[in-house]
Amino acid sequence: MLTKTIRKLSFIAPLAVAALLSATTISVAEPKAGGTLNTTTTGYRTLNPAVQSGGATGVPGSQIFAGLVLIDENYKATPYLAESWVASDDNLNYTFNLVKGAKFHDGQPITSEDVAFSLETVKANHPFGKAMFSNIEAIETPDPSTVVFKLSAPIPGLLLSLEPLLMPIIPKHIYGDGQELKKHPRNMEDVVGSGPFKVAENNPAERLVLVKNEDFFIKDRPYLDKLVFSVVKDSLTRVLMMEKGEIDYVGFSGIRPTDAERLEKTGNLVVTTEGYGAVGYIHYLELNLRDKPFSDRKVREALATAIDTSFIAKILFGGRTAVGTGPLHTGSIFYTSDVPSIAADLGKAAALLDEAGYPAADNGERFSFVLDIPSWAKQAHVPMAEYIQSQLAKIGIKAELRQAPDFGTWVKRISSFDYQGTMNGSFNYPDPVIGVHRHFDCDNIRNVIWSNTQGYCDPAMDALLDEAAIETDLDKRKATYAEIQRKAVEDLVLIYMPQDFTATVYSKKVGNVPASVFGPLAPWHEVYLKN
Repeated sequence: MLTKTIRKLSFIAPLAVAALLSATTISVAEPKAGGTLNTTTTGYRTLNPAVQSGGATGVPGSQIFAGLVLIDENYKATPYLAESWVASDDNLNYTFNLVKGAKFHDGQPITSEDVAFSLETVKANHPFGKAMFSNIEAIETPDPSTVVFKLSAPIPGLLLSLEPLLMPIIPKHIYGDGQELKKHPRNMEDVVGSGPFKVAENNPAERLVLVKNEDFFIKDRPYLDKLVFSVVKDSLTRVLMMEKGEIDYVGFSGIRPTDAERLEKTGNLVVTTEGYGAVGYIHYLELNLRDKPFSDRKVREALATAIDTSFIAKILFGGRTAVGTGPLHTGSIFYTSDVPSIAADLGKAAALLDEAGYPAADNGERFSFVLDIPSWAKQAHVPMAEYIQSQLAKIGIKAELRQAPDFGTWVKRISSFDYQGTMNGSFNYPDPVIGVHRHFDCDNIRNVIWSNTQGYCDPAMDALLDEAAIETDLDKRKATYAEIQRKAVEDLVLIYMPQDFTATVYSKKVGNVPASVFGPLAPWHEVYLKN
């Protein structure tokens, strides 16, 4: 009996639609149609979120492609391409009813076959595809407007995974031609999407221009006529453009806390860290656990004891971010602060190294290693790495900093396990199965970036992860994730730094700034420009 969950959206009453959709936005003023929104991007390799994770693809991708649902500020799913859905009492069958008359950008109808093809594409090609959808054993398409997911075991975060960033609806008639999906030419050329904006110009070296989809399935949306993404890699240049009023809105702005104060003083700009709850951006020091000295937990404890993360949060991040205590972001509903804590103590750190068999030589040095710094998020990684280098020198460890010249170089080193230590960071995403499990699962030690590249494996942790992945009782699931967090910290799998200062900057002339838990990664069809 299908009785558990029913959601429905009326497409006959535009005012009701507007009221529902504006519930996940900051402004509730009367929207205005028209205008061009200027924003930025640091660059992107593909516009298809079905085969690529992260914000670089996700921000424009969520404008080009629609998903079955949207997620509001309370992590609740609301209708999007699926106007309603029903889940069985045992959570093993989900039936979605699609909006009738919805079309792709080339005019072809969006059908249940496209939904089934999209899910299989994500499952096979997206970095988290298997984590999100491995328990979906069959997909049925009884008619063009109905799709049924058959599960072998519950997926507690299923609905959270069906929004555009993680499960975009892509056209089967374009991508089902037998070409390799990750390298498909239509990921970047003549892109055909299902979302509120269409690709009008795509020059990855300079800018991406998206224009209003006049046939979008939500009446009178989007409000904006055009989105212009200028490619700006340098954070200082972005700040200057913001000050001059050349940028209207930018998520994942990459600004420093000191930049935030500077921009707020203009009087025309708003800086906010709201809208990143489903992102959960955390930083950490990742050590290769395969070889000495970092295969020794006592050595890792010595490093953690030498690093004062409260100092980093207060001084380097200007007190604008929280100290990281473990693998889950403080914004997650599964977060707990009840984990082992390590107080900064240089004397104790030195003693731990002595106990581990790394005494100081006559010159005071115990050992040295190379600490890699990624090419991305330099505003956070560089000062943290320099601080860590300074602290470790005080206990006889020489850390040689190596800055990657580009993203590809860093990815190759880390994903091939050819490194000793690296500054790193990753998103939790809306459900820990998506963004957290990947770092601890024995089966996920792969030559893929942001997997279990450090090489951690413990059957006890795997058992906890497996338990949490299918538990549908929220309280029981929270208790299991509390155990996972405690074990991750106790084992010192990663050494957690303060959470990222992830900020959105926007002009006060911008209305309905996305404020759901996905923030700038959500569709911008409700955004408008004030007079």
